[in-house]
Amino acid sequence: MSMMPGMQDMEADHIRSLLAQGRRLKKAGYTADELLDQLGLDELTWYRYQVDYGALGPEQMRRLRKLEAENQRLRLTVSKLMLDKLALEEAAWSHLAACQATAQLGENDVRFAANIIPRRAMSSDS
Repeated sequence: MSMMPGMQDMEADHIRSLLAQGRRLKKAGYTADELLDQLGLDELTWYRYQVDYGALGPEQMRRLRKLEAENQRLRLTVSKLMLDKLALEEAAWSHLAACQATAQLGENDVRFAANIIPRRAMSSDS
């Protein structure tokens, strides 16, 4: 499920308010069917929301949102670093190929470099 930034926070807040409203209706004596009709939810969704969000208090939800945002930021950072690493590997291999083509590197130098710089399987290198 792809959402715009901030949409997940609004959805979690909305779910928590539905759960709170459901608890109030239950205290007021509504049956389960009446409660679900009033909230516009089916039984499966109601119980899934209770499992996912029902046990978390407001402070825990804030902490969860903060951790999820940090996790997303770290994933993005790792992705960028992986792209940088691949670009550097490619540049190193291009440099090695150029040096070998001009006979500046011997066979042992290339073998040594191959042990240091991991070579990706590339179809264009055949």
